[in-house]
Amino acid sequence: MSNKRVLIYCPVFLPETSGYTHAFKQLITNLLQSGLMVDVLTPQLLKVNETETFVHQNLKVFRYKPTLKIWGLGLFYEFYKQARFMHKLNKQHSYQLIFIETGDVPLLAFFLSNVILKKTAVRFHSTSDTEYLQVGNHKKYKLRRWFWRYLSGKKTKFVCATNQYHLDYAINKVLHQPSIKNKQVITNTVDAKVVDFSKKHSRLTFVMLGRMDEEGYKQKGFDVLLKALAKVKDNMVAADAQLVIIGEGSKFSYFKSSIKPYPFVKLKPKLPHHLLLDLLQQSNVVLLPSLYEGVSMFALEALANGNAVIFSKTGGLIEMVDGNGLLVEPGNAEQLAACIQQMITYKNIRTLQEQSVHIAQNRFSKELQLQQFMRLMKEVDVC
Repeated sequence: MSNKRVLIYCPVFLPETSGYTHAFKQLITNLLQSGLMVDVLTPQLLKVNETETFVHQNLKVFRYKPTLKIWGLGLFYEFYKQARFMHKLNKQHSYQLIFIETGDVPLLAFFLSNVILKKTAVRFHSTSDTEYLQVGNHKKYKLRRWFWRYLSGKKTKFVCATNQYHLDYAINKVLHQPSIKNKQVITNTVDAKVVDFSKKHSRLTFVMLGRMDEEGYKQKGFDVLLKALAKVKDNMVAADAQLVIIGEGSKFSYFKSSIKPYPFVKLKPKLPHHLLLDLLQQSNVVLLPSLYEGVSMFALEALANGNAVIFSKTGGLIEMVDGNGLLVEPGNAEQLAACIQQMITYKNIRTLQEQSVHIAQNRFSKELQLQQFMRLMKEVDVC
């Protein structure tokens, strides 16, 4: 397989640290280990004194420098230039597959030639390129929705998503192409190691993480959580349980003041990834009461590190709950409170935690992701 080469377009990339960049790195590492040569194209430039942190003999990173950062015609020009650069790279390297790691850039697909599009797949990766296109009020969402439906949707040959829910969502509600045949799930993956359950806190510890900007605060369900906390306060205190919340953004101060009546809640700003993993190795239950959610890397790491879960019944979270926790209807504070109370009184939480590790190992393994990716490459070859 050493003669096969793929180009992956990543809107954000290392050394930035986020759930997205971590997911991208996991995929690229998986492909490199399989013997593929991988080129990465990203519009994100290195900052002063930054160097490439992801280095491999079969990996090349091309950082495209935008020339304009304005709306209107400048937006078209930027993606036209990026598409031209992709054509140049393809001419040099004859890629077997071009993989666009986001549905946030419909104009990029629009400016690619039919020759390139015949071997280009777009993966709808998160809620920003699915649900936000329908519910978001910012002009960027409205424009992307219009571009996909009227400019780029019909040109796109291969459509992927991180889970079946968002694959169907993208095809039917974003692209409006229900008859498209070349569609496939390529999930995110997580490294599920053997969990040392002796490291778990003897004090029942819940953990929640999410963006606290205006959009993220609502999407991640922080407003719903506050309503639920008022209902479980006495139970949490009686059980000496604690809730650790990690987040940052414009609503951080507001949320900090809102949790003052709940001394069992600890609020932390964004943690480096290794410290977040340390926390998940010690915690017992992870909460994600999101209104909508993709295949969250935080959720996957919660499973891989042996946590029982309380997740919303939406998006990619649905596929992560099977005998390892509870699903709640998005936005339902009563259900969320009832699930928290159920976890507090659960007699053998270890069984749920072990099942989480099993799900991470079997449904989100590197082997499964690689099988899915190779299947896509074969489909591109046939077409």
